[in-house]
Amino acid sequence: MFWVVNPWWLWAAVGGGIFTVVLHTVASRLAPKVRFSWVDILKSGRTGGFLLLRLRDILVVLLRALMVFVVLLYPARPFLYRGKPPAEIWVKDVPPNLLREIRERWGEFARIRFSPTDAPSGKVALVGAWSALPSTEYEIWSMASDWEIRDFEATPEGLKLKILNTGKDRWFKILLQGDDGVLLSDSLFVPSGQERTYEVAIPLKGEVSLRIDGRVLHDYILEGKGGGLVVAKGLEREVWEALLKTLGLDLKVGVDTILKEAGSLNFTTDCGLLSESGLKAQPAEVVFVLKDSGCVILSERPVLLDAEGKVVGAYHDGRYFFGFHPTGTGWAFTPDFLRFIPLLSESASKIYVGVGDTVRFAEPVEIRGPTRMCCPETFVPSAPGIYRIYRDGNLRAIVVANVRTSVKIPDPPKPLWPYLLFIFLSLLAFEMLLVFAFRGS
Repeated sequence: MFWVVNPWWLWAAVGGGIFTVVLHTVASRLAPKVRFSWVDILKSGRTGGFLLLRLRDILVVLLRALMVFVVLLYPARPFLYRGKPPAEIWVKDVPPNLLREIRERWGEFARIRFSPTDAPSGKVALVGAWSALPSTEYEIWSMASDWEIRDFEATPEGLKLKILNTGKDRWFKILLQGDDGVLLSDSLFVPSGQERTYEVAIPLKGEVSLRIDGRVLHDYILEGKGGGLVVAKGLEREVWEALLKTLGLDLKVGVDTILKEAGSLNFTTDCGLLSESGLKAQPAEVVFVLKDSGCVILSERPVLLDAEGKVVGAYHDGRYFFGFHPTGTGWAFTPDFLRFIPLLSESASKIYVGVGDTVRFAEPVEIRGPTRMCCPETFVPSAPGIYRIYRDGNLRAIVVANVRTSVKIPDPPKPLWPYLLFIFLSLLAFEMLLVFAFRGS
């Protein structure tokens, strides 16, 4: 079916074509006419020739209207797609390679969002574990399987999980294992097309693994919740407070405020504030998921690069400095954010990744687990399991790596705007041929 990215330009194209026809019609009728008696004699003898000229004039007008339509259709960005395409794609907790694939294949046709909105601009495609559903028409780009685990949480007090079953009615066998062997064996019935929550109060500690119908999920129970301080406003404050609460991090974060505490994280787009703190910085465009104005840091030990390889984070005077806003660049809504920030916590933290994802560390670390390494600054787990991250002999983080079920991304639409220039030139050539061929005859 025929669709456009910008519908207003489609209406402008239709209006432009109609206006061209009306303009030619009105202009021909308002033009002054001079009658000559001998013309009537010629017309009576050459009626066929005049009819041919009349048909030529009508065809020329239609060709010119089509040319105006094609010119104004280009900014509408037309494309072909079977069914109704999504106008927005909501993405949540997906690996960078999948996010990159979605942007490359669908970035020209739909708006990508990392948080829900009350008034979507059209149909919505959901990617990832969304609990909130849009108020408009939507479709799910989810697991290739007919069931999925929507949520899995293991705490010292017990276990909680949600299973969505899009297939037939079935029982799911649940087996929970820990360091001391089997901790729980149970079943959960989930009807077709429904989601069920399973909760059980059971003391947990250390490494645990959950098996559901052949699928295995690993987790690690950390003791203590930590604490933190956030000096920020608006959405920045909401994002950081949610992160500290969810992961139990011990962090001190300042946004557009430079904190004096050792180990603090300071984010600002004011290069002057960075210079006052002893760093060399200059204004630049910082790129992660989105582009935003910020600063490139030209001194001290780099700890973070943006998507274009510019140094936008550095360690100086016992503190971390970053020349951008996490929400303004969209970095705060990516898995990289959830993997990188916990490593800067003053207490041991937990990081969830998928097998094959890349974990970047602020400095060299030692890795112990299914794979033992010393001393990388980046790590790509090749097998599921629990990896312990040590720095200076101290446990800094627990990396929980699980196999990620692939997401089905439909084939993108077929763009038509690359062909509009060829169509316009063809119409123009045909119009010129008609005008000059009949003029010479």
